[in-house]
Amino acid sequence: MIEETGRGQQKNLQSSTVTPRGPYVSVLADTQEKRESVREQLERILASSVFRNSRRYASVLRYIVERSLDGTAESIKERTMGIEVFGRAPDYDTSTDHAVRSAVAEIRKRLAQYYLDEGAEADLRIEVQPGSYVPQLRQAMDAAGAKVAHTWPGEMKEEVPASAADRSHRRPGIARVVYLALAIATLASAAVFLGRGKDPLESFWHPMFSSHDRILLCIGTLAGGHTTAPPGQDSRRDEQTITLKEFHKLERQTVHLADAITLARFAGLLDARAKSYQVESESEANFTDLQNGPAILIGLLNNEWTRRLVGKLRFAVEKPGPGKVLIRDRNDPSRNDWFVDYYVPYLEVTKDYALVLRVLDPKTDQMVVTAAGISVFGTLAAAEFLTDADQIQKLAAIAPQGWERMNLEVVLSTEVIRGKSGRPRIVATHFW
Repeated sequence: MIEETGRGQQKNLQSSTVTPRGPYVSVLADTQEKRESVREQLERILASSVFRNSRRYASVLRYIVERSLDGTAESIKERTMGIEVFGRAPDYDTSTDHAVRSAVAEIRKRLAQYYLDEGAEADLRIEVQPGSYVPQLRQAMDAAGAKVAHTWPGEMKEEVPASAADRSHRRPGIARVVYLALAIATLASAAVFLGRGKDPLESFWHPMFSSHDRILLCIGTLAGGHTTAPPGQDSRRDEQTITLKEFHKLERQTVHLADAITLARFAGLLDARAKSYQVESESEANFTDLQNGPAILIGLLNNEWTRRLVGKLRFAVEKPGPGKVLIRDRNDPSRNDWFVDYYVPYLEVTKDYALVLRVLDPKTDQMVVTAAGISVFGTLAAAEFLTDADQIQKLAAIAPQGWERMNLEVVLSTEVIRGKSGRPRIVATHFW
């Protein structure tokens, strides 16, 4: 819950902050409606010019606000933030590593800049006081001392004192327009919220993001999951004998550019939500890594962990002939048009397919999401699908009620034009 400040702090803040709407007082986001209102204010701040181009500071601000709203403000500490937001080791030295302190200090400056410029008319403010990492929520007062500047969803405005009411009567047209605009805005926001429900992208990722464990980003390599290789290629001989030049050429250390782009998209998604993660190649990741937390698996044929997971699900991967790779629907074995021929010149490839999964892995008891194209074009399309709210909205539109909590499989197709993948398109789904 967002922290309430004392009166002494309030006076100090007022002396150094321009507040065109009058003094601000501390309030608590103690209802779900109020918490949603705070989140709306947070999104406006993060979309402003002082935050939208800084993923690092946006991630930290989102982290501390969400922890406060979730009622876990006690966890907002320097070491915890260092581990969960910046990916530091649990035993890192906070006396020499100032990443958290520097980031929060910069956030204070940027918030002050925001409220002096784009957010000058904001009636609800999110602030971080010096000496604290816990954000505070402050609401504007009018000159008569009444909290009338902000209408919380689901609440009536507080009664305006007579003196203030008298002033309003001098300009009835303006007052009436303001109150009417506030009422319309509140009703419109409620209608949008009730009509759309939760953000579909957040709904899709919630089973994974709700975990407090670090997320594993596991990317396929050119070794393709093989632990051995033909003579003269990538052999796993004693690490002590491998030269730096040889190390740079190891297939188990090499990824395709398209898979690297996919990895970057997921890393951006996680950074924006202040989720901690680690990156491993499929060759280096082990079963314990997958047991330790949720995982995002990138690649299909070049990622052994994806192939093992897909093996017993409805949409299976088969190789019906030399160079041909097919996604087969076990409920409709006659269908055989979701395939790619690896022997076709790559500039002549016109289509690719991908498997998107969000499942609870029965072997690790952890949530797993896959971006698994038959080739890299499909993997790129899957990454776009999984990080674009508009694309997930298309899935939500055809999904059964309660899909947010279900396991699911999605088959995607994408047009390929001269080695460039197009937008993803849903061709089949399965929920359970």
